[in-house]
Amino acid sequence: MAQGWSGTLVDGDHLILTSMDGHVMVLDRETGKHIWKPDLIRVNEKEEDKRAAYGMPAASNGIVFVGVYDGKLQAMAKDTGRVVETEVVSDDFEIIGGPLIHQNKLFIGATDGILRSYSLEFSNQQVSFNDEWEFEVGGEIWSTPVISGETLIITSLDHSVYALKKDTGELLWIAKTGGAIAATPTVEKNTVYVGSFDGVFYAFDLFTGEEIWTFDKASNWYWGKAVINGDMIYVPSLDGNLYALDVNSGKKEWELETQGAIVGSPTIVSDMLVVGSTDGELRIVETGSGELLGSCDIGESIESSITSEGSDVYFSVRDHSVRSIVVKPNGNPDEKWDAPYFSNLLKDDKNPQPSDWSPDC
Repeated sequence: MAQGWSGTLVDGDHLILTSMDGHVMVLDRETGKHIWKPDLIRVNEKEEDKRAAYGMPAASNGIVFVGVYDGKLQAMAKDTGRVVETEVVSDDFEIIGGPLIHQNKLFIGATDGILRSYSLEFSNQQVSFNDEWEFEVGGEIWSTPVISGETLIITSLDHSVYALKKDTGELLWIAKTGGAIAATPTVEKNTVYVGSFDGVFYAFDLFTGEEIWTFDKASNWYWGKAVINGDMIYVPSLDGNLYALDVNSGKKEWELETQGAIVGSPTIVSDMLVVGSTDGELRIVETGSGELLGSCDIGESIESSITSEGSDVYFSVRDHSVRSIVVKPNGNPDEKWDAPYFSNLLKDDKNPQPSDWSPDC
């Protein structure tokens, strides 16, 4: 049975995410309470094992868009959870990355190796999908597309990074790495940054695809998206280390070692970096030095990306909960709420409230 680990989208006063079990949820950001009862993603009877979402949802015009492992896009009303449209992206292949919405266009890739572009038409809390263009790469697509200016970037398990014209899908360039790429790239200052399954992290020129620098000291794959703060880029690796690199040269400035794998992306809070790991520890470190300022033993594997809004941090955990933690100015984490809303905790139709659960930190 597939179990997803979508990141949490902050959308105004709400959080939007999917659970490991295939629930779509919209939560109040301050309290962790549901806006509406969690709704299981709809799948065909023969595809019960594909009720999962790995990529972060997207939202636009009051509608939530979820890329589902069964190869479909679900569009749901944000305020009620009502399914307003289902778009079959691929009948025989899966969606692993999330959808990207940009100027009323939606872009999404699938394991059939095709990146699809749709124009979206919104009317009275309804949406329709209109095919725009398709581009086929040489392998499965597990990542979420990224747009910078007029250029769309996508990665593939065929070891390559592709740059396309976002309006037409015309190929601009291909850059090769030494392994499959599942990570979503980071684009900033005309540079594309991404890690590969060859254990190497790459920087490519946005306009030409020319390799600028590489970092090859990791001992495992890269899965999570890197984040940039000033002249530093912070790169999570499945080897359990977070690498802080000079964004211009790739030189390692420091590294943070955990006792598990870092699957999701870290987040920046002021001059601090918040990092999750499968060892169950949430760590807060100083961005410039990597000095450990605070930590919280969640006790369960953290595989989702960490999202922040101001000093508030949000993430889901392998025990089927969603957490909100406030990072104090000194780096001390203080749990705001814990929302255990997933299927294995919803017993006897009882709906536990965030305030019912003791904080871990």
